[in-house]
Amino acid sequence: MSHVIHRSLRSTPIVASRAQGAYIFDAQGKPYLDACGGAAVSCLGHAHPDVLAAMHRQIDQLAYAHTSFFTSDVVEQLADHLTRTAPGELNYAYFVSGGSEAIETATPNACKTDTSRSAME
Repeated sequence: MSHVIHRSLRSTPIVASRAQGAYIFDAQGKPYLDACGGAAVSCLGHAHPDVLAAMHRQIDQLAYAHTSFFTSDVVEQLADHLTRTAPGELNYAYFVSGGSEAIETATPNACKTDTSRSAME
């Protein structure tokens, strides 16, 4: 019995045991095309050797540092790349952990910078 509250209460999802490229495999080795992968998986695939090597290099040095207190060379390099290649005058990058946090941050900031409004509407 699972103690996880799954997204559907009517059925238990298939147990994924491994993934490679665009496929997720169950415990019996049956492949499923991952058409619902997460953001990075959608464009990078599962277990690409170059991506895994880059992840291991970073994890061996620093797995995580909270952005309220720290920055890192990798974060600064990514921000430099993003702002250098971004259109217009997008000169700063603000890193968050996911889409909800990005929307929650971007919405009030967009309203504050919209000069056609006198206050957040």
